[in-house]
Parts: sequence; C-alpha cells; structure tokens
Amino acid sequence: MKQINLLTLEILLDINEQIKIRASIDPRIEYSGSENYPIKMRELKKLVEYAPKNRDILEIAAYYLKNIILLQAFPDANHRTALTAMERFLEKNGLTFDYTPVEAFDFRKELYNRRLHVYKTYEERPISVLKDDDNQVENNVFLLCLEFIKVHIR
Repeated sequence: MKQINLLTLEILLDINEQIKIRASIDPRIEYSGSENYPIKMRELKKLVEYAPKNRDILEIAAYYLKNIILLQAFPDANHRTALTAMERFLEKNGLTFDYTPVEAFDFRKELYNRRLHVYKTYEERPISVLKDDDNQVENNVFLLCLEFIKVHIR
C-alpha cells in the first residue's frame, strides 16, 4: 500500500496566510476579522490529529474539505482554505483536481443547504464533528464533498 502524505498544521496555516496576503494586495479579494477573531489552533491540531490514515485518498480529501469548512477555525476564508488544502493534499498524493469558479460557487451554495439540513445551523461545529461517521447516508455534507472531489479529480 502506498504511503499517504497527510496535511500538517503548518500547511494549513500557510494556505490561509497566503490567502490573507493576496487579499492585502488585491482589493477584489476579501479577508476580514483577523484582528478580532484568532485562529482556533486547538481545532486545527485536532483536525490534523484525527485525519484518517486508513481510508481511500478521496475520502481523506473529503474529510479535509468538510471539516475545515465546518470547524471555521480561521478568521476568514475557511471555504477557500478548505478547497486549497484539499487540492494540496491531492497533489501531495499524485492527483490533480480541477474546477471552475462557477463550480466552486455551486458547491458552496449546495454545501450551505446541506449544512442547514444536517446541523440546523451555518455556524461553526465543535471538534466532535471530526469523528462523525462519514459513511452514514445522513451525512450529506461529507457525501457532497466526496462527490465534488470525484467529479473534478483528474
């Protein structure tokens, strides 16, 4: 079995920091709240610690995508960070992911609907979300993330 290269805390922090830097240079890119809202390091450390090591690459990618979005650990750009982190994870493991801005927007819109249906809120979720049984049919959020990945993997 091929060794899986998981994401590290440093990679996640760097991704979000790069988004923040791009936003400071380009006024069309939003990034706000960093002065008033600290990064939730505990949540990010648990995300990295609980990353499944014995699952399919695409399922691990969906774990990152779903949980970075649900934890809302960054002051801003959690969806962008999640998409970039998932892409980086796939690249580290020899796969390419390709999507358009419209497809990302549609994914985000559907994700909001499913989050409301499953969790009854758009607000951040507690660390316990990391231990959800992602194979349950009721977990429409994970299944949406997995399907989005499967459709756009190259």
